[in-house]
Amino acid sequence: IQWVRVGRYSLLVLLTSLLWCVGLSLCGPLRTVLLSEHSDLALGSLLSILACTHTQGKGRGAVFFLLGVLCLLLFDNDHSAIPLEHPEGPHRGSVTHFMYRLLSFLGVPDHKGGIVVLLAGVCLSIVQRNSGRKLAVDVGGSKRLQALSATISASLLLPWVVVQLVTQSEPLPSLHSLSFLFLLGLAQLADFYASTIASQRVDHSKISRIGSVLSFSVALAIASLSSYWQHYDNDVIGREGEGEEHGLSVGVVMATVFFLVATATLTHPTPRSSSYSLVGYSSAGLPLYSTQRSLHFSSLLSIVRDSLRKIMDDGNSRRIFYFLLLNLGFTVVEMLYGVWTNSLGLISDGFHMLFDCSALVVGLCAALVVRWKPTRLYSFGYGRVEVLSGFVNSLFLVSIATAVLSEALTRLLDPPTINTDKLLVVSVAGFLVNLVGIATFSTNSHGHSHGSHGHSHNTNMQGVFLHILADTLGSVGVIISSLLVETFGWHVVDPICSVFIAVLIILSVVPLLRQSAEILVLATPNYEQLYPILDKLPLMDGVVSWSDAHFWQQGCSSVAGTIHVQVAPSANDQKIITMVTNYLRERGGVATLTVQVEKERFQLSGAAVSYIHQSFPSTPPEVYVNYGPQTGEVKAV
Repeated sequence: IQWVRVGRYSLLVLLTSLLWCVGLSLCGPLRTVLLSEHSDLALGSLLSILACTHTQGKGRGAVFFLLGVLCLLLFDNDHSAIPLEHPEGPHRGSVTHFMYRLLSFLGVPDHKGGIVVLLAGVCLSIVQRNSGRKLAVDVGGSKRLQALSATISASLLLPWVVVQLVTQSEPLPSLHSLSFLFLLGLAQLADFYASTIASQRVDHSKISRIGSVLSFSVALAIASLSSYWQHYDNDVIGREGEGEEHGLSVGVVMATVFFLVATATLTHPTPRSSSYSLVGYSSAGLPLYSTQRSLHFSSLLSIVRDSLRKIMDDGNSRRIFYFLLLNLGFTVVEMLYGVWTNSLGLISDGFHMLFDCSALVVGLCAALVVRWKPTRLYSFGYGRVEVLSGFVNSLFLVSIATAVLSEALTRLLDPPTINTDKLLVVSVAGFLVNLVGIATFSTNSHGHSHGSHGHSHNTNMQGVFLHILADTLGSVGVIISSLLVETFGWHVVDPICSVFIAVLIILSVVPLLRQSAEILVLATPNYEQLYPILDKLPLMDGVVSWSDAHFWQQGCSSVAGTIHVQVAPSANDQKIITMVTNYLRERGGVATLTVQVEKERFQLSGAAVSYIHQSFPSTPPEVYVNYGPQTGEVKAV
């Protein structure tokens, strides 16, 4: 069984080495060092962020690591001096040639494909190192495991090398090449023993941090010197035709800085400081404390999992999420097709759809936040987040419709020529997608309030629905204008349709904007219906009158308020409070109510206090100083 495990480990070593070699040939030594020379501690900390809990410092290190990878993928222009016929270089190996053909078929630059290969090598090396730790103990030590894995890997690789030597057209390796391979073997042996000795005498985190930082710094320095001498040969000596192979770029320098910071952060030892929290008191009255470690944060996967569970539990957030996925999928397909066909109209419409996705994200976040529990700071909860989301979405729609209306009125005087290439197909596809959204949100843009005689609108869902409705109207206008322009050449139809669509959007959004604004400024909801209900309070047993009524809408369907009720001297205070609260909850839909009961005695005492305060205003006491022969004292009169 151990030999099978050793064989599996040797195969992992062989595959990892092949990936390193292919990545080295595709993107050069500097980029290979930046991605391959990460210690086990740094990679383990990086994986712990995705798999389990992590501290805040480790999270920052993971962010810097991802920024470094993104810099290599997006901002690294690796210009290499390579022949035009075979950019992968001479056919020295079938693996390199296969990778070049694969990357050429996918349309990916060779150095970016090399970055992906190196990232795969990093993942495979993590598996290899983790499996090698336990296996080294079982087989009798790391030296024995290293020797066995090297022998088996060489045996697996030997037939392939023999076939390559027999079938290739180039001459066999010279004695100089064999001596160079011997030096490489000595370097590998020295690296193994140096790592073993250092790990026995120095802290592992310190070795990992210093080793990776030195590797990155030395590699960047050597690459800088090589780039300088290459430019010196080309510019000063005048050697034409010799370019710089895998040279420096702004992206690779930024990636080096990010990797340095990430390594220093990920390999930094986590302080095991403990804090104390009060959990209660003993029978003798002594406080009881519980020790806990420093604050940990949930992993990225657990946060995503918890958010998805909350989204799926609620019907409104679930509908927004499904339509967001549909809209994002259509946006990605449209933008990719626009880039493929070099159509600026498709790309522009893709960014427009992306803006609509941002509105859906705002609505989805509001649907999640509104379910948070009240806190000491937000004692009423987060119900107004939905109102704020509806207000923001409606404000965006009014701004966009106003801009479209202004541009359409300008084009009415001088209609421009419209390029309808692929415009009709995209408009029909967008119209179908928006029809799905209208069918999904049309019945959920308002909710009924069972405690009152009306219904209350969910401003968040209504704002999302109006966004989809505006897109649908836009698609209809584009379809009509495209057909008329292609058939009759009426270019003036496009601004006319834009004017009608902009006016319809404004007319449909203004009610939501006014409603959400009234809620945010604490306007009294249903003023015409609420005050006739309050006028019937004196008809209750023991109620004389009411005053100082203040009501406001806390959320989409939650009304809160306070009221003063004047009652008879013989009335029961608690009974009056219960009667008024139940009456206003059933008739007025008031969910949270504070009732202050006032009797005649309370009013008389209040009036007396007010009379005394007005008749005898408080004046500061007179103060004089008596300087006696012994001491001075201050007296107040």
